[in-house]
Amino acid sequence: MSLREPRSTVRKQLAATATVFFILGAVVATWASRIPAIWDLSNLTAVTLGYVLLGKGIGSLSIMPVVAITLGKWGAKNSTILFGFILISTLIPMTMAPDWIFLTAVLFICGAGIGGFNVSINALASQLEVSTGRSHMSLVHAFFGVGNFAGALIGTGMAGFVSSLAGHFWGIAAVLTVVLLLVSRFLPDETEKPPVRTGFKLPHGAVLWLGVICFLAASIEDSISNWVGLFFSDHLGAPERLVPVGYTVYAGSLLAMRLVGDRLKPRFGAKNLLVSGSVVSSLGIISAIFAPNVVVGILGFITAGAGVALVFPMILSVAGKQGAVALASVMTMGSIGGLISQPVMGVLVEHFELTGGFTFILACMLAVGFTSRKSKLLND
Repeated sequence: MSLREPRSTVRKQLAATATVFFILGAVVATWASRIPAIWDLSNLTAVTLGYVLLGKGIGSLSIMPVVAITLGKWGAKNSTILFGFILISTLIPMTMAPDWIFLTAVLFICGAGIGGFNVSINALASQLEVSTGRSHMSLVHAFFGVGNFAGALIGTGMAGFVSSLAGHFWGIAAVLTVVLLLVSRFLPDETEKPPVRTGFKLPHGAVLWLGVICFLAASIEDSISNWVGLFFSDHLGAPERLVPVGYTVYAGSLLAMRLVGDRLKPRFGAKNLLVSGSVVSSLGIISAIFAPNVVVGILGFITAGAGVALVFPMILSVAGKQGAVALASVMTMGSIGGLISQPVMGVLVEHFELTGGFTFILACMLAVGFTSRKSKLLND
């Protein structure tokens, strides 16, 4: 075999892995960018939206033992394909939810798809890093941002031109299904599958701090994604056509920072970037809370996105170097963060309006800086 063939194969595998990260980002953004419309469709309140998001978090957490089994028996590639199709298919019943109970059931399955897909594609990325001896995690996570940004842009356009969610969500589901089918053959396929595991442990020792940071990061990203639309419509009084802009600029900021993350890490170090990022993101949220108009709010979420963008790629890269069990345990902590944070947001918004909910996000951002300073593994 010539040297050119392996390099070509690696490029295809890297492109395919980046594409499945794109799919995850696109699905998340499709849902998040149209939450105000789903709010009206399903007659939600702040509390019932919290219940709906709790169902999504429970689904994501409860699927973890199943992911451990599918990864062990079928490998990361087949696990990715399975959970990818499950996730994409949940977009369709979201457009049929007459109330929060039905929507909660749909979001439970969606959460399971997100959790299984997320662990599987990160396992693919870790596998690719091991096989090539090079770091790719930041790059493929950037493509989550590409998908996120693209989905948010489409959501922004659809909010202004399509009155029904069905055309939007069903069309996205069809396109992403075709994309997943096309790239599935190029995904990395391990030559030797790991032993089957029926369970996993929560992080401990030095890995525990990585788990805590992942818990906080998931709380931040899930909360902003799920509530930024309502923040712009209800807190800032943005017109309906501009409501998805908040999520769009936030997703664009995440993308821009993740594209340059690999260059910043060797120069400044992961710990310094996460600590400084927590300060930057906190300033962005503070400026958004006290924003006198939509423009200042947009600038605030651009700043917030830039500050939190590198947390997940750096934490999961470090965790992946500690082994598959460490990676799964850290991501489990992230699922728990997403699970707990959303009903907390619902209660805070119900009693203290959106200002109270986004103050909770601010506290999580500051806690990321504190816990990053405590993590010894980030020194590497």
